[in-house]
Amino acid sequence: MTRSHALAACSAALTLTLACGGSQTTSGDPDKGRQAFVDLRCNSCHEVAGESLPAPSVTPAVGLGGRALLPPSADRLKADILLPSSHFAVGYPREQIMRGDVSRMPDYSKQLSDEQVANLVAFLKSRYERGMPSATR
Repeated sequence: MTRSHALAACSAALTLTLACGGSQTTSGDPDKGRQAFVDLRCNSCHEVAGESLPAPSVTPAVGLGGRALLPPSADRLKADILLPSSHFAVGYPREQIMRGDVSRMPDYSKQLSDEQVANLVAFLKSRYERGMPSATR
C-alpha cells in the first residue's frame, strides 16, 4: 500500500469512527491547550485569532480561529491535529504547507495523550466564532 493510500485509509477510518459516534472527545482545558500550543511550537506556523503568541517564522502564517460560517467541530480539529495530511489548508502556497504529498505539520498521533489533544481542541474551539468572515486571505 502506498503512503497516499495508507493516509487515505486512516483518514477514512477516523472519519467513519467520528461519524458513527466513536469519538471519545472529552472537554479539555483551553488554558492548558494554549500552553501546549506554544510548548509544541504550533505558533511557528500558525497564528490564532485573538491571541498574542510568539510570532510565526513562516510567511504567511496559516491562520486559525476567527469568524467562520461553519466553525470546525471538535472532531474536525482533533482529526486536523492527529492526521494533518488528511486535508490541506486552502489559499496557501503548496510548498509552504506540504512536503511531497504529505503535510509539513509534524505527526503528533503518537506523541500526544488524549488529554493533551482535548486541551488543544478546547483552546482552538474557543478561538472560533460563528459569523461572516470579515476578510479573506
